[in-house]
Amino acid sequence: MEIIWKNLKDKRALHHERKINLEYAVRLQVVRILIKEAEHLMDYLSLVVVQIDPGNGNVSIHRDTPEPLYSKIANNLEQPVARDVFTDSSSLSAAVNA
Repeated sequence: MEIIWKNLKDKRALHHERKINLEYAVRLQVVRILIKEAEHLMDYLSLVVVQIDPGNGNVSIHRDTPEPLYSKIANNLEQPVARDVFTDSSSLSAAVNA
């Protein structure tokens, strides 16, 4: 899976630790979606491209991701609240288990 970070020079961008936590949560969510929706497509995880805007925490599936991966993941992806979600480990667990 590839992750594209947008606006890395934004003054409001997340701290390094929060970016790592956000990336982990996004990767875990994508894997869970694939397992739940289309486990037979797990071999194609490397074709998934996720775009993250650390300034506002918006996460989207990039158009470079082929169908049906794009639709399966995009339709089930929940937006994390990047600024508030990762302040403690219990919040991270809640976001990951969502």
